[in-house]
Amino acid sequence: MAGPEETPQLRMAQEPFVQPGYGDLNPSYEQPANAKPVWSLAKPLPRVVRPGMVPTKQELLEQRANAQLPAENSQRYGLDVDPNDLEEGRIAKTTDPRKMAAQVEDARLQREQAFMEKILNGEAQSTRLGSSRRMSRTSSTRRRRQSRWNNDQDALSAVEEGDSQTTEDAPGGNDYFANNPMNDIPEQEEPPLDEDADEKVQIPIFDDEDHPEDLHPLIEELIEDEVHNNHTTWSVIRTHHREALAEALGVFVQLTIGFCADLSVTINDQGNPNTTALAWGWATMMGIYISGGVSGAHFNPVITIMLWFYRGFPKSKMPEYFAAQFLGAFCAALAAYGVYYESIHHYLQTNAESGIITSFVTSQRETWIGPGTAFGNEFLGTVMLSCTVLALGDDQNAPPGAGMNSFIVGLVVTCLSTVFAYQTGAAFNPSRDFGPRLALLALGYPGELFRNAYWFYGPWVGALSGAMGGAFLYDFFIFTGGESPVNYPWERTQRAMRKSRMKWGRRLHISKKEKEDNDEPKV
Repeated sequence: MAGPEETPQLRMAQEPFVQPGYGDLNPSYEQPANAKPVWSLAKPLPRVVRPGMVPTKQELLEQRANAQLPAENSQRYGLDVDPNDLEEGRIAKTTDPRKMAAQVEDARLQREQAFMEKILNGEAQSTRLGSSRRMSRTSSTRRRRQSRWNNDQDALSAVEEGDSQTTEDAPGGNDYFANNPMNDIPEQEEPPLDEDADEKVQIPIFDDEDHPEDLHPLIEELIEDEVHNNHTTWSVIRTHHREALAEALGVFVQLTIGFCADLSVTINDQGNPNTTALAWGWATMMGIYISGGVSGAHFNPVITIMLWFYRGFPKSKMPEYFAAQFLGAFCAALAAYGVYYESIHHYLQTNAESGIITSFVTSQRETWIGPGTAFGNEFLGTVMLSCTVLALGDDQNAPPGAGMNSFIVGLVVTCLSTVFAYQTGAAFNPSRDFGPRLALLALGYPGELFRNAYWFYGPWVGALSGAMGGAFLYDFFIFTGGESPVNYPWERTQRAMRKSRMKWGRRLHISKKEKEDNDEPKV
């Protein structure tokens, strides 16, 4: 569906003409396409290291102090396994879950121990360079800020949920590779085993009190400056809020077209309901093409929440995304109403206003549809939507060809609207329903818009629980990446939650001492 197989000649033919000197005046143009992670519905989702995936400094020190033999847990159950196979995840099927759990524990400990040894031997740099080389596709002249860690030991980095970060991590960008082609690393003979090796090996990077509690080569963020053009004052403002602005524009385009399609069918009173389903699909495709490369084109708060929980979308961006999604929906409803203002008033002369209201908001379309059916309709539809979104974004499943994600998501929305719109209107999205309700309320429509509890348990509770449930099903049955909490070790999940609470406590200036002082009875 994506066309002929890409060749160097075809790729050159599709590249635009760039006049000499353009990159000097617009430096961001030469920035690699994958300079930072974008959780986009227009392309495969990024792969990021999350805190729950890695051991802390204290955990590694404890493991080193209490070092165990390779495959020790497996041998307790009489299993004859190859430690190398375990480390690579080759665990044989067995009917005893305790044997599988023992092998999984051995595999995890061996991987972490091997990685720690790689860090101590200064080999982490080659891993970084190889990863960055795969990710960068175009030349870059960007200047990078030096990491505060040793230059000869560059570090892998994790994308914290609270922060966004660039992923092209090699020093000097692609110029590094242009000036220093990678050579084969000669194999070195391993030193003879020493019984006192544990006592002789020092771990200075772990013992330094200035280093964070987390294992720094994975968790410590590398601070780098993105390249931006910033020709005007507005361009500076746009740079700092570009993702939210793109999200708002995409939502506005999608919902304006969708609302206008619903109004045209309602007012004409001769249209086919499937016409609106097709219009909603094309509108979604247009919106994703407009903003997918910048904001990711979530268009939906529950999709944003799902990508945060299951794929590491930075939670610091979530408030801005939510504001953009609801504001875009509110403005889209006003725009559609303004375009059809005269036709709406002509329609209301001979018809009830309920037809106009249902063109903007979702609800039980028929009197016999109860709350349980309405909730189930929104829940199941969002389950299907979230499963498909994660499948399209999984580069190890069957991702579409270049540029096809937007088109396929549009077809998915068309299909789901055709199947689920009859009973409730198929919201699957709190902002798509709540924004127009506020707009109609502002236009003078009656308060009954919020007297039916459907507005809460349908587009809010039904959609949110459906998105989280659908993502869980996909990750439980198919996804293998460690960034999903479904694939976390449970103790790591607990640790990540505990650290998140501590971080928020520091942000809110709530310390243990302050809490004790507040709890003391006052005389």
